[in-house]
Amino acid sequence: MLLVLLVAAALVTVFYYLKFGQLRPVQWRTLLALRLIAVVLVVLLMFRPVVRFYREKSQRPSLVFLLDCSASMNIADDTSGITRFEQARGRILDWSEKLRNDFDLLLIPFAERALPVASVAEIGKYRPDGQATSLSRALVAAVKAAPKSELEAIFLFSDGIHNAARSPREVSAKMATRVLAVGVGAGLRSSASYRDIQVTALDCPERFPVNNLARIKASVDGVGLAGRVVTVTLYEDDQAIASQELVLDDRPGPQDVTLEFRPTVKGRHVYAVKIPPVAEEKIVENNVRSAPAIVVQPGIRVLYLEGTLRAEYGALVDRFLSKDPDLEFYAMVQTRRNVFVKRTNIEGLEFPGIPSDTESLSQFDVFIIGDLDSSYLTPVQQEAVADRVRNGAGLIMLGGYRALGPGGYAATPLAAILPVELGDRDIGQITDPFLPELTAEGRQHPIFANIAEFFPTATGGPKITGLPELDGCTKVLGARPGASVLAVCPVTADRMPVLAVMPVDRGRSVVFSADTTRKWQQGPRVLDQQSPFLQLWGQLVRWAAGREQDVEAKAGVTANTDKAYYEPDEIVQLAAVVRDARGEGTDKAKVEAVIRAKSGASERVTLTTLPGPGGHYGAAYEPTLNGTLEIEMLAELEGQKLAAEKLLIEVGRPYLEFEKLDLDEQTLSGIAADSGGRYLHISAADSLIEQLNRAERKKRIYLEQPLFSPLLFWFLFAVAVTTEWFLRRRFQMR
Repeated sequence: MLLVLLVAAALVTVFYYLKFGQLRPVQWRTLLALRLIAVVLVVLLMFRPVVRFYREKSQRPSLVFLLDCSASMNIADDTSGITRFEQARGRILDWSEKLRNDFDLLLIPFAERALPVASVAEIGKYRPDGQATSLSRALVAAVKAAPKSELEAIFLFSDGIHNAARSPREVSAKMATRVLAVGVGAGLRSSASYRDIQVTALDCPERFPVNNLARIKASVDGVGLAGRVVTVTLYEDDQAIASQELVLDDRPGPQDVTLEFRPTVKGRHVYAVKIPPVAEEKIVENNVRSAPAIVVQPGIRVLYLEGTLRAEYGALVDRFLSKDPDLEFYAMVQTRRNVFVKRTNIEGLEFPGIPSDTESLSQFDVFIIGDLDSSYLTPVQQEAVADRVRNGAGLIMLGGYRALGPGGYAATPLAAILPVELGDRDIGQITDPFLPELTAEGRQHPIFANIAEFFPTATGGPKITGLPELDGCTKVLGARPGASVLAVCPVTADRMPVLAVMPVDRGRSVVFSADTTRKWQQGPRVLDQQSPFLQLWGQLVRWAAGREQDVEAKAGVTANTDKAYYEPDEIVQLAAVVRDARGEGTDKAKVEAVIRAKSGASERVTLTTLPGPGGHYGAAYEPTLNGTLEIEMLAELEGQKLAAEKLLIEVGRPYLEFEKLDLDEQTLSGIAADSGGRYLHISAADSLIEQLNRAERKKRIYLEQPLFSPLLFWFLFAVAVTTEWFLRRRFQMR
């Protein structure tokens, strides 16, 4: 580049001297200077030169103070009566005065989460009010606060109580910066004067059946209060529902108290066990413990037996039993003699064959027996089912070529509890198509609630047309005394019962002799028409189980979480099921969860479709809020706004910080050892700052300085050339 510059400058100088030598010296030299400037600019733009060099930079080392601001730091267990937090804050201020001339000091307050990096001068605005402690998040934030080369050490001021999901030892084992841990607090239980009552655990199921006896077990630990009588009270949403007196003992470990109650209101509730504090207690926050639970209508369990893999089986299992969220089922269909294929949505339930023992059968609320010959049910099995029905279960027997009379059920234990007389094996079938005709009692019965208009009556045809006719039904002799006939076959002269019901002691029995209701589900669905299929079967099973609530096939959304309580840092699995106007799952909805805390803060999470059955949505949510959270699941489907019943979950128990109060020196010393640091109690920690390396860190920094600027140089080139041209014109030269 320099050679080109020298040659170009020499040639330009010689040319301008020969060409413009007749001008006054100042004139031709001015023109020469402008031309040389233009040449230099062009050469620099062509070669784009850069100067590269190194230089040393001095940098003060950094120190990070981690200050535990969780609620347990508010305990005053020092003989001076100063809280743990005040001790830690005072020591940080004292040390910062001694260190600020040699170090850049950074402060990171933390509780369940690490707060933004602040200056030590701002320490006065922080309070120990965090609802949980995450030492692991604090350590991660400290490493990120300053470059590794500049970070001398991390001071961790804490009582060592960690109650978040991730272990801090997982973080400290990978750290390249040493942690100097300062323990604040004392071992309370080692003090002879210590008196405390603590609810250490609460065994609370996540679901309770409504109006059923429920139990919650609390573990209570009393220290230094042997022989004291305390009252343990159970609260449901702040209302006392059960209590029991407990005599505290002097043995190590907690005592168990079981509290019984009957929940009467469905929905999510918060159950808390509280013990009034005694006069000697200094810490009363741990006298209570709570857990959320949901009170639900007990699920109806159905045992469905079929003798052949027919269309009716597929319709009932795939389109009804597996779709109804209130039903749990175990279906067995015979594919070869005494060989059954089983389907169920009950986890962990497995039968090698058709169950016959009382314990197995007592698990079910409704029995559905389809086209299964009576020879596959032993008299013992039939009598066991009949006994279960008499004790409160329901029995539904369907029509088929090997069902009812043709199946040989006459004179069996099951026949004795059915609402119709069956006849023998030769009674036969009706093969003429028909729609069941409702009787006057049928039109008013809960089984046909809101769907009676789909069926004809003695006075006229159906008000809602389009329902396909059934292909036929199994013949029966007639209704028994005490039975209610809800529907008849209009193509028979005697208007034979098609659907009849009857109470059986504490239970109920049903005979529905038709076997082709699949057409009611399949045909209208293909033609995009209304169908009573889901509602009929839903109301039929519920009536048999003794629950007459209506089942409507309509659009809606239901919501759930994988559990009710979560530790801080633990992921919440959100789930929703969206149904369309037919009551079937759909993946065409937009689903969103709105999570709200009691403080008014809220977050929104979008759910996406999940593989498997249609209509299922899910999302993983990492809470940034703590305490009792309300979850509202919202869905938008074809312009319709849908909302599910609100859920409650607990993220970090309200008194989580007071479940463990002793200084945890083992955790703090482990963190320090993992990182190559040291642990000392705050009473002896001043020596830690004497071991710091106060020397400035020197860096060799590589720098580059370009000797050109394209935009500026092109501008200067244009100015130089233009000025030269202007002067040449003025000097009357070409």
